[in-house]
Amino acid sequence: MTKITISAIKADVGSIGGHTKPSEKMINEAKRHVDEAVQKSLLIDGMVSYTGDDICLTMSHHFGTGSPEVHKFAWDVFLAATKLAKEDGLYGAGQDLLVDAPSGNIRGAGPAVAEIEFNRDTESKDRPAEAFLVFAADKCGPGTYNYPFYSVFGDPMHNGGILLSPKLHKGFVFTIIDMDNKDGDKIIKLEAPERIWDIAVLLQNPDRFAVESIHSRYSPTEQIVSVSATRLHNIAGKYTGKDDPIAIVRTQGMFPAPEEITEPFMLGHFVAGDARGSHIMPIMPVAINTPVTGPYCLPLISCLAFSVDPYGKFTKEYVDMFGNTVWDATRLKIQQKAEEWRRQGFIGPTMASSAELAYTGIVDALAQLDKEFFLRP
Repeated sequence: MTKITISAIKADVGSIGGHTKPSEKMINEAKRHVDEAVQKSLLIDGMVSYTGDDICLTMSHHFGTGSPEVHKFAWDVFLAATKLAKEDGLYGAGQDLLVDAPSGNIRGAGPAVAEIEFNRDTESKDRPAEAFLVFAADKCGPGTYNYPFYSVFGDPMHNGGILLSPKLHKGFVFTIIDMDNKDGDKIIKLEAPERIWDIAVLLQNPDRFAVESIHSRYSPTEQIVSVSATRLHNIAGKYTGKDDPIAIVRTQGMFPAPEEITEPFMLGHFVAGDARGSHIMPIMPVAINTPVTGPYCLPLISCLAFSVDPYGKFTKEYVDMFGNTVWDATRLKIQQKAEEWRRQGFIGPTMASSAELAYTGIVDALAQLDKEFFLRP
């Protein structure tokens, strides 16, 4: 039995011609660092990818969650990519690196961080094999996963495994974080299905509350989901780009299957994001390494499926869960949905909530206009 940690850490540190994609030079530099870290045994394995303008590091190691060694390594990779972005004059170089030198854990320093630790045991009756998904979202807020994960872990209309699998039927524990609290992590743990309506009350507001993790009740020590639920504007005190959350979801056996976890993304649910982070738009499932090139800067999400051997090494291949042509019809539907929605322009619900807009330039404009209002006699 081997204890293994999966860390997925993602950041926007520069892109070509605007918020499109990181350069190949930046990606290759990140890969070089990851290869060296594997050779030096800091990492068991690692992979570099991008979604939109965000570079994502998916890593396995023995250091546990929140490891200063692994987090410093990721930070240094992003600094190296930032250096290249600055040299080449790319847009937004170092944008998500919000502090000068984080001490230890970089969660809260800008990059999105999701991590899960587990025992890899080939003799286990429940988990003789280990499979997991990594979701990487761009141009959207940290509550992006509220709808899909509520659907997967709380609604048999979406996930038949809740009815058919005795192990899933035991239910789950949702850990939900209040992202408006700036004095530490304010969380609540609620059991599903008993508290499913209370979970819905919170997740209804994805600007404030977000799923941070989900654990199994069949095997309570087993974490299934980890989400990077942090607000960049709470860290920086101003709008610096969307939060672009990342998530790890373990699959199969006593956990939901990949097809059950990805099914809710057929909807193209509405999230806060888009160009300038100021609109509500449907999220588009895309293949890995997809740049942002469409109109409106549509929110994007990718999903990779991995397996790991008994020692934590990734299989040589991964599966691009949204790269298949089966998702083309969904993408067309979502693009049409976005076009129709944006015809309403800036009026009403098509724009982000007042809480989100409070970190944009519209606040200054409203303050100036307020001085011109007067009471009619």
